[in-house]
Amino acid sequence: MEETLTLSPQTSAVALTPGNPGRSVRGVSAAALSALVSAVFAVVMGARYLTRRKPHQLAWTVGLAMFAAAAVAGALARTAGATETEYRVFYLFGAILNVAWLALGTLYLLAPRIARWALWGVLAITVVAAVAVFTSPVNLSAAVDTGKGFDAAPLPRILAAIGSGVGSVVLIGGALWSAWVFLRRRHEGRRALGNVIIAVGVFVAAAGGTAAFTGASGVVEWTNFAGVTLIFIGFLLV
Repeated sequence: MEETLTLSPQTSAVALTPGNPGRSVRGVSAAALSALVSAVFAVVMGARYLTRRKPHQLAWTVGLAMFAAAAVAGALARTAGATETEYRVFYLFGAILNVAWLALGTLYLLAPRIARWALWGVLAITVVAAVAVFTSPVNLSAAVDTGKGFDAAPLPRILAAIGSGVGSVVLIGGALWSAWVFLRRRHEGRRALGNVIIAVGVFVAAAGGTAAFTGASGVVEWTNFAGVTLIFIGFLLV
C-alpha cells in the first residue's frame, strides 16, 4: 500500500447564507480556504496520476475536484445570497458525490477486485444524482435557513445518505486499517502517523457536519477547512 486517503463529506444540512454579517464574512473566508486547499490537493493528486497512472489516484483526483467545486459554490452562495444553481452544485458535489468517488479510490488501493465492481455503482449514482439534483424542486428559503433545500424531494437526500454514509465508512475504515498495517512494520512510523492524521481530519470534518445537522451555524465551514488541511498533511506524510 503506497498511500491512503479519506475525506469527509460537505454536509447537506448547512445553511448557505448565515444572517449575521460577521459570521457571513468568516464563512466566506473558510469556504474559500477549503476551496483553495482542496483545489491544490486535487492538482497534486492529478499530477501523481499522470506520473504513475494508478486508478485510485484518478478516483481521488475526481473526488477532490468535486470537493473544491462544492466549496466554491458554498463561498459564492455566502457572498451574495444563495441561488438555486449554487445550491444544486453544492449539494451534488458536496453532499453526494465527492465522498463516493474518494471511497472508490480507497477501494482501488486496498481491494481492487471489489473496486472494479464498485465503479459501476459509483457511476450509476453519479448519473442518477445529477438528474435528481437538477430536476428536483429546491426550497431556497429552507436551503438558506437550514440547508435542507430538498425537503420535498426525497431522492437527493437518499442519495446523499448512500454516497456520504457508505463512502465515509469505507474511507474511515481504510485510513485506520492502513495506519494499523504501517504501525506493525519496521521503519514505517511516518506513514502510520500520516494515516492517523488523515483519520483525525476525517473526524474533524465529520464532527462539523454532525453539528450543522443539529442546527449549529458557522461551524462546518471551518471544520471542513481544518479537515481537508489535516488530510492533505497526512497524505503528504504517507
